Amino acid sequence: MLEAINLTKAYDNLLVLDGASFKIDKNQICGLLGPNGSGKTTIIKLINDLIQPTSGHILFFDQKLSLKDKSNIAYLPEKSALNMGQSVLGAIKMYQDFFIDFNPEHAKHILNLFEVPLTKRLAQLSKGQRGKVQLALTLGRKVDLYILDEPLDGMDPASRDLIMKIVIKYKKLDSTVIVSTHQITDIESYLDYVILLKKGQILESSTAKALEKAHSMSLSAYFKEVYKYDEEII
Repeated sequence: MLEAINLTKAYDNLLVLDGASFKIDKNQICGLLGPNGSGKTTIIKLINDLIQPTSGHILFFDQKLSLKDKSNIAYLPEKSALNMGQSVLGAIKMYQDFFIDFNPEHAKHILNLFEVPLTKRLAQLSKGQRGKVQLALTLGRKVDLYILDEPLDGMDPASRDLIMKIVIKYKKLDSTVIVSTHQITDIESYLDYVILLKKGQILESSTAKALEKAHSMSLSAYFKEVYKYDEEII
């Protein structure tokens, strides 16, 4: 479904993504994993055509990613761009007007599961509740690719597990989900494929099962091993 070929992104003399190449198949839950500053959000912005690569390109269904492909990608940003003065119902109506693939009843059902009041303004909700609104709006769409940037940020432990179950149930059939996070413990059991990033480079990209087998440990344990700090410098 999605292939990145030698993606590089530099800002002046700062190289934030260095020759990243990977393939993600249809009907997968893919973890884009790494600590803050590793290049996860840069890759996401490139897929969403929010920035342009310095070099390299992205293929979507074997064709070079184009502006028209954005209508087949649902993006949950790390920071919400919703109008805080509007109500939850107002946000749902806005998505319904803007996206022809949006199912408002699915969004409302997800918000009812989270017990988020539909009549309140977004500014009256907690950070976690606003994140749930954004997630419900994203999953209310029926597209081939969902990109969730730090969807667990600000969520309580009970909600984190529920979020992944909701993602799997309400995404479009046979669609792919890319989850960018550094909170791997909460999602590792749901991942089919894993891309590990560090300082703008891909350390490994593999199925989750193959990675666990190769290193004889769980994904979360391997994550801690790869990204641990050098205790001698503390």
